Amino acid sequence: MIKESLPELIIGEFGEKLYKKSLIFPNNKINIIYIREDPIKINSIILDNDREFHLIINQKKAEIFHDCPSFLIHSLKEKKICVHLIKALLLIKKNLALKILSDFSNYKLTSEDFGSKKKSKNYILLSNSCFETDNCVEGLSYLNKAIINQSECESIIENYLKRAIENNLYVEFFEFLKTCIENELIDRLLQFNHYIIEGFENLLNSTTNYSFIYILFIIESLNVIFNFIDLSFSKDLFNKFEKMVYSSNLNEKYFSIYFIMKNFDKLIEINPLFKALIEKNHLESSKNEILEYFFGEIENLAVLDKLKLMKRQFKIIGISKDRFYNEYKSYKNEIKELEKKVYLKKFSFLKLLMEKYNIISSKGEFRKKRNTYIIQHDPENLKNPVYQYIIRRLGFFGLNDQIIKSNDIGINYFIIRELFLDDLTNHPDIFYYKKQFWGDNENDLEINSIEGFSLFSDIIHYNYDIDQQYSNINDVIIIEWDLANKPRQGSIVNAYGSQIIIPDQNNPLFHDLKPFELCYCLKIPVKIEGNIIKTINVISKCSFKDAINSISKGMSFIEGFYPLSLVKAVLDKEISPFKANETAVNNANKIFIPKYNQFIKNFREFLFEFINRERDYIFEEIKSDPEKKANQIIILLNLTNELSGLNLPYSKILKKLLSQNVNLQEFKLKFLKEIHIIIKEILEKRNIGNTIVFDLKKMRNTPFSKYSNEILNIRKQEFESGKVCKFQDKAEIWYDVSEIKNTFYGKKFFNILNIGKEISIKPDKFKKFSEFTSKLRLKINLGIKNH
Repeated sequence: MIKESLPELIIGEFGEKLYKKSLIFPNNKINIIYIREDPIKINSIILDNDREFHLIINQKKAEIFHDCPSFLIHSLKEKKICVHLIKALLLIKKNLALKILSDFSNYKLTSEDFGSKKKSKNYILLSNSCFETDNCVEGLSYLNKAIINQSECESIIENYLKRAIENNLYVEFFEFLKTCIENELIDRLLQFNHYIIEGFENLLNSTTNYSFIYILFIIESLNVIFNFIDLSFSKDLFNKFEKMVYSSNLNEKYFSIYFIMKNFDKLIEINPLFKALIEKNHLESSKNEILEYFFGEIENLAVLDKLKLMKRQFKIIGISKDRFYNEYKSYKNEIKELEKKVYLKKFSFLKLLMEKYNIISSKGEFRKKRNTYIIQHDPENLKNPVYQYIIRRLGFFGLNDQIIKSNDIGINYFIIRELFLDDLTNHPDIFYYKKQFWGDNENDLEINSIEGFSLFSDIIHYNYDIDQQYSNINDVIIIEWDLANKPRQGSIVNAYGSQIIIPDQNNPLFHDLKPFELCYCLKIPVKIEGNIIKTINVISKCSFKDAINSISKGMSFIEGFYPLSLVKAVLDKEISPFKANETAVNNANKIFIPKYNQFIKNFREFLFEFINRERDYIFEEIKSDPEKKANQIIILLNLTNELSGLNLPYSKILKKLLSQNVNLQEFKLKFLKEIHIIIKEILEKRNIGNTIVFDLKKMRNTPFSKYSNEILNIRKQEFESGKVCKFQDKAEIWYDVSEIKNTFYGKKFFNILNIGKEISIKPDKFKKFSEFTSKLRLKINLGIKNH
């Protein structure tokens, strides 16, 4: 009985279309938090279409819990199966996936989660794994998400507040308090009033440590918090506020002045000394200083959100609108135009791909369904991986990538118009969203594909020695940037892990990042917004060689289109280096991934080093399929062209050389030297027909072409020295060709004449045989044999 492979079983159980879709779904969008093998328990969180979904496989309960639309909407088991489940099966160990599939009929597929306990536990597991690696910002974000059931959240609230204070994370601390109040958890918060007081007092001692924008964020949180939390504890903080109000540090001055003026009535009731704390002249000079900072940020192209917050808070401080609004409005319009330019640059890149890889415009037959449209894609376009890449960066989703939201069509209107021939002016909702984003000046907007060239990444050759600069490799992560579906905060690139990742706008490399570029980044995020958008700090760009070396040492990474996961899979011996090379080379997306050949070159160097280091393991691999595995090593050595036209026992040579400890270049030289030795031995022995292993036409441009004349002489001599005997049998003429049948030319001619295993041939075939020999100027040594 032939055992079916995992892909064959998946296709047999769920269909080929879903299997192929799962191969395209990015590995990094599935975060497997926890795996237990006996009984099987798998907890994971999945990011898809900017939403988080939970997938929990529980063998003991014979249950697969998932909350994606397929599970939620459909009642039939076979209809519930989604790409997330298939992808998870492909990511876990093969033996676990096979166990689940073998018993799949007994599993119950459900979306029921009473009290949201399953999702909450998933988030807690994920937060704990973050805390274990000192990634507290992300850990706190997941703890916040774990508060789903309000009746059982006290322990989570306390854990969050304690960890935030321990790690001096007061932006997160006060945002969490604000969120709890907005979610009507004030009664539970009041149980931990002592943490709130401690956190506020610690904040006053650390405002100088924060960027100004984070002071603004904290103030926004406090505006909500102290509507519900008693301020009586601030009675003893007068001296501290006095120092801050008259501090030379803008953070301290701004925070203290705003806080006192915002809560003025409450504070003077608690402590009357607050009433005269801010002198009039000092307040006016402080306003001028704050406005000067505001205008300076406009000159420095600050994030618009920062200026919005300041504008909102100016009212409390007493800065009148007429002193700043015209400059603010002008800058806001400028940023809006810059945002449009970012989108147009994105469209230029996609249009360039369309032109370069022959994507045709087709009729989409736009069919409205609620707030989405169902689109028909051209079948030929769908076969092109470039087309798949393009539509997924415009917001298409669903099993066949046929669904797109009205607002996504409106925002991406100008590139959608390039892809589809339909008249979109007949759809009012699309027109509305287009006008909302782009305005009425359609004629002023043009997609110039030439501008897309600026987004093609270059090969990075330099080495930053990041491993040497950071004492803990766990502090750094490698990220491959991708063209953003929705450019956020002016960034044309983002990345996808279990969250959407964007580069910090304050980073010097922000405007220089391109799709497909690899970068070293700090793992701990600068900020997490909306619990799903993570801003991170970029350290430097990263070469393929550096990335492979760093991953080999255990550095985390977020994979994009370069198959970096193969590095880890090879090191963990989950896949052989031969299979890894084959997988990388056969990557369907390689046609449009920049500098993919350079990646393959560096990847093969890594594979060879692994082969050289793991000789015993490789010997066993070669034994399992000597010919195929030997050919794979030749590919890794980049010797395919040099060995063209040779059919030699490479596996024996490799086994001999793999016992020696040499580097890649030495190995190649020794390997070629062994080939020369074998060829000379073959030519010296002159065994009949042994030159069949040489294809002189293919050898023409190889280092072994120098043997061609000698090979031709041997072939000629062996053929002409063999005797063909003419004889008569029962009045019929025959020719005995047994002596030349096994010569090089004999084999070739007999194959052409379809003579087979016969050692005697009739005159008609001998005549054709003679014609072939005369064309090659070969002589037939003809004799007479008495029969």
